[in-house]
Amino acid sequence: MKEKFRNIFWFFGIFAIVVMLCTFDMDYQELWQNLRKAGVWFPAVILLWVFIYYLNAWSWYVIIRDGKHAKVPFWKVYKLTVSGFALNYATPVGLMGGEPYRIMELTPYVGASKATSSVILYVMMHIFSHFWFWFLSIFLYIFLYPVNTFMAILLTAIGAFCLLAIYFFTRGYKNGMAVKTFRFLQKVPFIRKWAHSFVVKQKDTLEQIDSQIALLHSQHKITFYSSLL
Repeated sequence: MKEKFRNIFWFFGIFAIVVMLCTFDMDYQELWQNLRKAGVWFPAVILLWVFIYYLNAWSWYVIIRDGKHAKVPFWKVYKLTVSGFALNYATPVGLMGGEPYRIMELTPYVGASKATSSVILYVMMHIFSHFWFWFLSIFLYIFLYPVNTFMAILLTAIGAFCLLAIYFFTRGYKNGMAVKTFRFLQKVPFIRKWAHSFVVKQKDTLEQIDSQIALLHSQHKITFYSSLL
């Protein structure tokens, strides 16, 4: 990533922290008391999230490596995972800063096409795994708790929604999603002109990204399921 863009992200992070501190709906004495009440559980929660981000980084690293020797070290991927999530959390809509940042930082190691496809694949896998988690949790709930009529209807609706999402994601993995995404963006007001211009200029790159996405699902199943697990 160019130093100019790195500085932009750095200043954005500092600005977000300042805004958060100025709008903090709690006095610092109360915050300190809550931390003391948490006791040993506070560092325990921090360690838990260190491990959770480790699993997220490993899932992305598996996609980047794709069964080969990776040019980017794992701890670099871990750093980009944590900082990328931090940017997403600081962005009101989400997914507005973390993903471009990851692509720009990873490009010097694996190239723009591989960096873009790996980030897209990781985001897809992250969301895809959530739907599987929610779907399997239905059976966990049925096993642990009694199910009345209302809960049966609710769990059935949730299951149908998750299966529908899983179906669309599976289709996306088979055929790619980059070109379809930008075709959809060409219909969105305010950004349709930019999206059309981007597709015209980067058509070959988008098709290459889609081919890499489809390749992971069709031929590199070990990588795909390892990342999902």
